[in-house]
Amino acid sequence: MSDREGSRATEEPDIRQAADGDPGRHQDRQRCCGHRVGERACRGQRRELSYFGVKVVMIEPGYFKTTVTSPKALFQGLQASWNQASPEIKELYGEKFMANLMKSVDLLLTTCCQDLSLVTNCMEHALTSCHPRTRYSPGWDAKFIYLPMSYLPSFLVDLMVYWSNPRPAKAL
Repeated sequence: MSDREGSRATEEPDIRQAADGDPGRHQDRQRCCGHRVGERACRGQRRELSYFGVKVVMIEPGYFKTTVTSPKALFQGLQASWNQASPEIKELYGEKFMANLMKSVDLLLTTCCQDLSLVTNCMEHALTSCHPRTRYSPGWDAKFIYLPMSYLPSFLVDLMVYWSNPRPAKAL
């Protein structure tokens, strides 16, 4: 924002928001289900607050190598969830499901981007520029996978998620 006296930037309220979209692979279902809801909520918030001169910016990063996506944290979280599951749930999903889920976590770790400056550069641009973009998508996976997925019909996104995730043992 410009700090010049009497400029439009100093007259308007300045509230900026950054959202972290960096869940682990085991949360893909929640991300795909909740991603459109969160996007619509931000879009609605952006439109509503624009009447008051507030600009809402969405930062939607892909997968980055952080403590959240560390192998130890992911495996411990998955194992803790599996250990807390009831015997009926374990029977429905089967032991093979857990093994396949661990393999998909390993795949995630090989595709994680290590350059966190991509995200911080987007945040810096959103916070300091006079005309920030409405959406930022740091990371190649965000640009070429998740952003296009957000524009696809839900049934196609569901098919892609079903295809890439392990199936429970007693699925229909």
